[in-house]
Amino acid sequence: MATAANINNERTSLGSALRSIRKERNWSLSDMATATGLSVSSLSKIENGQRSLTYDKLVQLAEALSVDISRLFTSGPAKQPVAQFAGRRSVHRGGDGFEIGAGVYTYEYLAHDLIGKRFTPVLMDIHARSIDEFEEFVRHEGDELAYILEGEIELHTEIYAPLRLKAGESVFFDSKVGHAYVNVGDGPARILCVGSEAEAKDGDGVIPFAQDHRKSSL
Repeated sequence: MATAANINNERTSLGSALRSIRKERNWSLSDMATATGLSVSSLSKIENGQRSLTYDKLVQLAEALSVDISRLFTSGPAKQPVAQFAGRRSVHRGGDGFEIGAGVYTYEYLAHDLIGKRFTPVLMDIHARSIDEFEEFVRHEGDELAYILEGEIELHTEIYAPLRLKAGESVFFDSKVGHAYVNVGDGPARILCVGSEAEAKDGDGVIPFAQDHRKSSL
């Protein structure tokens, strides 16, 4: 995929996270290549911050390594899974998060410290100005919601005509369909992208309506 312009994060990077996993398992780069299907040279570039991966490739990498995708956002030891996550939360402030510059996009992962999420929220700055800048469409399991925060973007997919969206507009679609975002405005373009990690079961993700218990004045 696209070479990263930069990978910035004070806590960790994709490269250091991948190196940490490899060291924990006493793997060589060749062992890691066998497990993931990536070449030794590609893995070496990732570990040294010379190459990045788009979201779909991160999902595939996490699946190949049998780790939660959040493990790719930390260089610490693997977190132990728990039976339930009642009461957990993650707060994101300016300058927080895990950022990956992937050429066509810059990804800023939110709640990156939580494991076992049903969805992955990401702030994306869209740098690509033409669909020709993509080596291939992005595709991954589940659904995707994109809400345009700034600028104007064009969503390209394998089956629909290009769709233009401005700030305040959104689109929800099957993310198994190949897709790519292009900045078609005069300035920067930023979206909030929420991708589901798996197929939803009946009732999953449904937010109940709040009930107003204030007494009516009538």
